[in-house]
Amino acid sequence: MPNILRGSRVRRASKRANDFISSIGFDTPITKHVVSINMAHMLALYKSKEVTREVASSSLKFLSGLPAQLDLDRDTEDVHHMIEQEAIKAIGMDKAGYLNLGKSRNDQVATALRMETRARLLELSTALCKVQDSLALLIRRYGKLPMPGYTHLQHAQPITVAHHFQGYFEAVQRDLERAAQAYARVNLSPMGAAALAGTSIKIDREYVASLLGFEGLAENAMDAVSSRDFALETISVAAMAMVNLSRMAEEVILWSTSEFGFAEVADEFSATSSIMPQKKNPVVPETVRAKCGSVLGELTAAFTITKALPNSYNLDLQEVTPHLWRATDDALASAVLMAEVLSSLKLNPDRLLLSVRGDMSTATELANHLVKEQGVPFRQAHAIVGEIVRKSVENGSTLEETALKEMPSVSGRVTGRAVKIDKDQLRNVLDALKTLELTRTAGGANPHAVPRLLLKDSRSLKQNLSWIARARSSLKEADGRLRDQVSKTEGEVIR
Repeated sequence: MPNILRGSRVRRASKRANDFISSIGFDTPITKHVVSINMAHMLALYKSKEVTREVASSSLKFLSGLPAQLDLDRDTEDVHHMIEQEAIKAIGMDKAGYLNLGKSRNDQVATALRMETRARLLELSTALCKVQDSLALLIRRYGKLPMPGYTHLQHAQPITVAHHFQGYFEAVQRDLERAAQAYARVNLSPMGAAALAGTSIKIDREYVASLLGFEGLAENAMDAVSSRDFALETISVAAMAMVNLSRMAEEVILWSTSEFGFAEVADEFSATSSIMPQKKNPVVPETVRAKCGSVLGELTAAFTITKALPNSYNLDLQEVTPHLWRATDDALASAVLMAEVLSSLKLNPDRLLLSVRGDMSTATELANHLVKEQGVPFRQAHAIVGEIVRKSVENGSTLEETALKEMPSVSGRVTGRAVKIDKDQLRNVLDALKTLELTRTAGGANPHAVPRLLLKDSRSLKQNLSWIARARSSLKEADGRLRDQVSKTEGEVIR
């Protein structure tokens, strides 16, 4: 049949141009939403008496009979075009010709994108909760073990495994908070905005929004159809989450090397070499690290596409969509797999303990001791300990040996008075395990904080899962109302 949906203004269309501008190749994720939108819109038309009962019933019967997963026709411009064409073939122009009354592909696609985007935010949030659960599992298993804390990838101060992984837990918590905030802004309905200016056809926008599970309206019609900041924000959420996942992946990769020896990645997430039989390569964390770069690329592309578009709708906006799909797909897959990598990660307690023995990471505590016990100003204490460390490295002796021998002379040069330190006191100050227990500040690495951290994490995780469940329940209830209204309206014409 001729393509009457384009109207008569444009009579000839190049096949090559049609293929170039078509979105059919990346419309699959929104097909089910487009069907729901058409249902809700037809119900609104019927409710306001803009269409007859027979038009509404026949149209809704056609729409409800469509399969859950449409087989998209590559010769059509997009899914909206295809559904309307199929409806005209199935029930005739005198009924299907009203499907698009009072709506445009502009408000329809913006709505469908928001529906799919909110679903993906919930999926990503669920996966990030699993990452948090895996981090909490590592804290429960290994939390009180000492390990080096690093700055500049150099040993800095002793910390616990719990302290290290708690940092990631809180980073993921912020990712989840960003996702929840983005979800609220995504979950606003553009339907009823039509092309850009609204419509003279009576459409109850709030009614349509409620049937589609939206919490409110994208109020201004022009903004509703032409803004893609909801997509940019969602890709940004995915990109931020990927940066955190990539950091975790990088450390898993480092820790599994012979040089570190802190951890072993489970076989399920590793691969051997095609030539070197001894190899166990952490390929899943490596791929997560690479996917982060891909998602950041999608973010850059999406921002670049939208940066200079005039109001209102431009077809450029269509090109944001595949970047949104790829970014959220990669982030979701990465989060799911990193949760599994972390939950199965085996740490080496002996290697962790060995790494903090004699590594001079307690030097800061020695400086603090000179301040508290000897009344030395911190900057001078810092200079004293720094020189003792240098002498220790030059002489190949331990920090304890050098401090006992050199403390009086070094402190005399720095402060003008010789400071002596008791051997037992020095040993306690330089003991990583004892030093950890001296930490008093909130959020510090004291191992006694582990039970409190786990309780806090449990509450955070419960709250995160709760908002996800509420959001899913709200969407399910809305879909139920939509289906009930469709069924009821379909049946009216039969009676």
